[in-house]
Amino acid sequence: MSHGVSSRLCCSILGPLEVRVDDVKAVIGAPKQRLLLAILLCRVNMVVPSVQLIDALWGDIPPRTARKNLQVYVSALRKIVGDRIDFQGWGYSFRAERDELDLLRFQEAAKNGRGAIRGGDPAVAAELLADAVGLWRDQPLAEFSHVPLVSREVGRFTELFLSVYEDWAELEIELGRHVEALAGLDVLAARFPTRERISAARMTALARCGRTSEALSHFEGLRRHLAAEMGIDPSPVLRTLYQEILRGTSAPRNGTPVKPIQAPANQLPRDIGDFVGREKEMRRIADESSAVTLITGDLGIGKTTLAVRVAHMLAPTFPDGAVVLPLRRRGGAPRPIADIQRELLEAIGLNIAAVRDEDVLSSVWRSWLAKRKVLLILDDAPDEASVRALLPGTSESKVLVTSRSRLSGLESVTRVGLGELSADEGTEFLRRMIGAPRVLGDLPAVSAIFERYGLSPLILRVLGGRFAGLPHVPLARLADRLGRAESVLDEFVAGDLSLRERFEEGYNRPTWTPWAAFRTLGALDAPPFSHDDLVDTLDGTGMPPERVIESLLEANILSVPDYEVTAHTMLYTMSPLAHRFAVELHRVTG
Repeated sequence: MSHGVSSRLCCSILGPLEVRVDDVKAVIGAPKQRLLLAILLCRVNMVVPSVQLIDALWGDIPPRTARKNLQVYVSALRKIVGDRIDFQGWGYSFRAERDELDLLRFQEAAKNGRGAIRGGDPAVAAELLADAVGLWRDQPLAEFSHVPLVSREVGRFTELFLSVYEDWAELEIELGRHVEALAGLDVLAARFPTRERISAARMTALARCGRTSEALSHFEGLRRHLAAEMGIDPSPVLRTLYQEILRGTSAPRNGTPVKPIQAPANQLPRDIGDFVGREKEMRRIADESSAVTLITGDLGIGKTTLAVRVAHMLAPTFPDGAVVLPLRRRGGAPRPIADIQRELLEAIGLNIAAVRDEDVLSSVWRSWLAKRKVLLILDDAPDEASVRALLPGTSESKVLVTSRSRLSGLESVTRVGLGELSADEGTEFLRRMIGAPRVLGDLPAVSAIFERYGLSPLILRVLGGRFAGLPHVPLARLADRLGRAESVLDEFVAGDLSLRERFEEGYNRPTWTPWAAFRTLGALDAPPFSHDDLVDTLDGTGMPPERVIESLLEANILSVPDYEVTAHTMLYTMSPLAHRFAVELHRVTG
């Protein structure tokens, strides 16, 4: 079966050849088919002439049907990777984005890391170069080492890897992280004994770890190797370093302590003690193996509260911290992604003040997250793009996203939609806020309040706060007062919590995409609404009414109760008080 470009592709060549499609490892068994793919990936986004491919696949004496066979191999690969392989008339190319090939990610991280070095940001540079170094799994494409074309390409990016590794190791040592640098240096110094920067870095790290004799011994071994194999002595730089270590003068040139990069620890806000319900949703989120869970629902339905509660449960299993990142400013405007990334990166100790390029900043963000196990709450996401920009590249971390929109375009997430609480849960909610005797002593009034105003946690919290401040007034009298109020929204106030203010912030923004349609709903009588009534009312919004209804469902303004869907009828509902607010807007704006 052919995979289209919508399939998620992940190819690896910085080690054994591996292809994953939608997180499933693809089987490419034919040796020449594997070799063809390896060559195209080595020269990703470039055209490889057919004559070079034929020479690599069959050598000096290709079969008469070589071009036809090449086409067959390409066709077979397209069934696995989709239409990413293009024919240009004289050759083939493999099109890939950064996230689809480890070589491209490596090259980008290396470029950005070296840019940070030039910008004078050693800690940022070390993070980015560590990201690049971490992508190198083993000797690249070892199964094709006998093919000259592959061998040349592997030699090219192996040279880049070694120079990047040298940059990274020297930065780690200068930042005081000698032990971290040593493990890899031990391996590479043995594999590449003539790389003098690697030898110098290993000697320096050993000396600063107090292993002076091993540092001196490394130099002596290198000197003998160079003399025997090449007839030369170590460079003046290495000889000077040897003398410094011998005299004990190889201390760091800059004695200023480096601010350590740390985890954000647990920065979750306070858990709500009177939390009620959502047991099924909590179990699903906590038990879900998916790296990203999206919690959606209308304003005031308790998305953030649920996310924070689950985060408190999960936080002990995320040693590198748990943190909430608001994706909107107060007032509803989306925050720039770069501001959000800076907020966390600066909190963990990275000096990124001089980083102006947003692509570099994003690379630092991905690099830092890639090596850690963090629990992130991305709160009040405005759209899919803002979420994608902040997601970790690995599955070790977990992300809880809250949004009023369903974000239907967001891929590979577990979706948890929140509706109103049940009547029993609403009763328990009020009981915890104002006491059981008062609630259970006037259940008819409680039921009337639920029926008129709904059972969203925000509405119940405002009501509970209001009732708690009037302990001498019976609930029936308060319910009657609410029913007689000229503007009932103004009655939903408790301390600094005002339902009208929340509604103004959430619903009354002309820049909000569903604003005009939401306002038009005010022309209808109280919910539920029939499908035909909705179509008739929304007919003048400038878009096909069916599309408008879909947009209101996407924004979680409208919902369809399961029990209302039959072969003959369909009803839509919405928050009763949100509808009253829509009525007010409709009267004012027409």
